[in-house]
Amino acid sequence: MIKAERHDAILVELAKRGAIGIQDIAGLLGASPATIRRDISELDASNKLLRTHGGAALRDRRREVSYDAKIMAYLPEKRRIGSHAASLLRPDMTIGCGGGTTVMQMIAALKRIPLRVLTTAVNVALELRDAEEVRVFLTGGMMRKRTAEMVGHICERTIADFNLDVAVIGADGIDPDRGYTTFDNEEAYTNRVLIRQAREVWILADHSKLGQTCPAVIDTIGTGHVLITDAAAPREFVTAMIARGVRVATV
Repeated sequence: MIKAERHDAILVELAKRGAIGIQDIAGLLGASPATIRRDISELDASNKLLRTHGGAALRDRRREVSYDAKIMAYLPEKRRIGSHAASLLRPDMTIGCGGGTTVMQMIAALKRIPLRVLTTAVNVALELRDAEEVRVFLTGGMMRKRTAEMVGHICERTIADFNLDVAVIGADGIDPDRGYTTFDNEEAYTNRVLIRQAREVWILADHSKLGQTCPAVIDTIGTGHVLITDAAAPREFVTAMIARGVRVATV
């Protein structure tokens, strides 16, 4: 494994665990502890993690990890979630979505369904450019470079021109009391506008997001919302969401 691949793998494990030990990651990657120590030192120097005694940790659990690290974290779970969400879509629906890493797994699975897709995300539009059955509407706005998603009043005005059958939303944190949350306030508000324009709201999130809270509030937990997550979701969390009127699917 080359250095760049090791660095990505270390960041993926940090995205999952929050902290890692040198011996653990060396065993996982099949590299020597000395090599992993050098990798961690380099990542620490570029402010991508915090070097600790015997390992590494996220510099701040409230800070957003890189998009590439998010893509790889819990990828099998995200694929199952996305595939299940796509199976629930009906022909000729109009859906609205951003470009979160779990939502992207749904996009990959819906290309043969005749749909109208309104998206704030450049990566979603590109993923669907060859999908002949799908009409794609990309909002304008200011691009958030970390995620290639549009935000701001131009984006919000475009969303307001659509009546959506479903808003498909990703979240970095979901808490029964504090709602759906993420790291960026503008992105949070854009997702809230999508929710307001939709008849149904589907939240796609792997189990690592459950019980977490991030700084920016997307929306409160709504009766009739649908949460699609994976089978590792804690039973008590699922019970709390159902008690608030949320339909929960674990796949």
